[in-house]
Amino acid sequence: MHTPDVEPRGPERASRFVPVALTKPVLASALGIDGGAVFQILAVENLGLSPSAIGIAFGLGLLSLPFQLWAARMPLRFARRNVQIFLLLAALQSGLLAWLVAIGATGGLAATALAVTITAEIAISVLYVTAWQPLLSTRVRSRDRQRINAGWNAAGRGLLAGFLIVFSAFEGIGRSLLLAALAFIAIGVAVSFGRVTVPATSTPAPRESPTRQRPPRLPPVLWWILGSFAALHLGALPLWLVYLSAAIWPTADLGAIGAIQTVAVVAALLVWRPTNGGLGSRAMIGVLLVVAGSIALVGVGESAEGVGEHVGVVLVTISMTFGMTYAGLALLEMAHRIVERQQHVVRVFTIIDVVDSSALQLGLFIGGFLVTSSVQTGTSTPYVAFVVAMSILALAAVWRTVRLTAKTAPGDGANER
Repeated sequence: MHTPDVEPRGPERASRFVPVALTKPVLASALGIDGGAVFQILAVENLGLSPSAIGIAFGLGLLSLPFQLWAARMPLRFARRNVQIFLLLAALQSGLLAWLVAIGATGGLAATALAVTITAEIAISVLYVTAWQPLLSTRVRSRDRQRINAGWNAAGRGLLAGFLIVFSAFEGIGRSLLLAALAFIAIGVAVSFGRVTVPATSTPAPRESPTRQRPPRLPPVLWWILGSFAALHLGALPLWLVYLSAAIWPTADLGAIGAIQTVAVVAALLVWRPTNGGLGSRAMIGVLLVVAGSIALVGVGESAEGVGEHVGVVLVTISMTFGMTYAGLALLEMAHRIVERQQHVVRVFTIIDVVDSSALQLGLFIGGFLVTSSVQTGTSTPYVAFVVAMSILALAAVWRTVRLTAKTAPGDGANER
C-alpha cells in the first residue's frame, strides 16, 4: 500500500483521484456518515433501532470535533496515507455491519451499529476531510478539481443510487453480501490511491523566526461561506427517510426515496460545469431551490396518504437535495479560490468541514427528537417549521456571501458567467 514519498513535479493526474471519488459516497452512506441513507434503511428495517437512538448516534458525530481540530495540524505529506487509512477502517466497519445484518442482530447487539456510525464519523473527519480537499487544492488544477468535485462525484452518487435500489430489493443475507462486497472494494481503492505523490518533507520554518507564529486570521468572506454551509446543512431534511417511515408515510419505499435523493445530487453535480466566474449566481440558484422545497414541504401536510402528497414528497426531496448540492459546490469553489494561494490550506479546509459536518450532525440530532415528537403528537409542525426556518436562514447567509464575494473577488461574483 505504501509508495515512497517523492517531490511532486507539476499537477497530479486527476485519474488517480477518481476511484476514491467513485467509492466514497456509497461507503459514507453505508456507514451512516452525514446521515447516510443506506444506514438509515438498515437501522430501521434490519436492526429495528428507534428514531431517537439513530438521531442521537448521528449527533454524537460531534465528538469528532476535538480530534479534527488536532488533525488540522498534520503536515500535508501525511494526506495520502490518511485517506488510505480511512478507506481501510471503512472496509472493517462495513464488514461489521454486514455481520450484524446477516445474523439479524437485535437489542444491545444491534446498537453496535450506532457505535459504527459514530466511529466512522470520527474517522472521516480526522483522516479524510483533513486530507482530501487539501490534496485537490494543492495537487490538481482548478478545472480538474471541479470535475472531480462535480462530475466524478456525480458518478459516485449514481453508483449510490443503484446501490440503494439493489439494497432495498434484498433481504438480510443479500444486504449483508452487498456490505461485504463494499468492504473489499474499499480495500482495493486504498491500495490504488498509493499512486498519488505528495511532498517528501514539510516546508521548514524560517530560521530567523524561532518563535511560533499564530496562523493568519480567516478573511471575513470565508466566515460567511462557513455560515452559509452551516445554515444549509443544519436543516438539510434531517433523518428524512426515518421521518417519512415513522411519521407521515409508513408504507413508503425508503429505497426508492433514497435513490431519488441520490439522483437529485447526481443531477446537480452533472449540471455543474467548470467555470471561472458565476459562482455567486449558482449559489443563489441553489439556495432558492432549497427555500422552494421547504415551502412545498408545508403543503404536504400531516400525512402522505394520497397521490398528491406522494408527488409533494418527491418534489421536496428533489428540490431541496438538488439545491443544497448545487449551492454547496459553488461555496466550496469560492473557498478554494480564496485559500489556494495561501498557507495553512489544511487548517482552512478542516475548519470548513468542522462547521459543515457539525451543523449537519446537530441537525440530525435535533431531527431525531423532532421525528419522535411528530410520532407521539401526530403533528408534523415541529419538523416542518425547523426545515423552513433553516432554509430562510440559509438564503440570508448565501445572499450576504455573494455580496461580499462580488466585492473582494469580482470574477466569482453574481454578475459573472
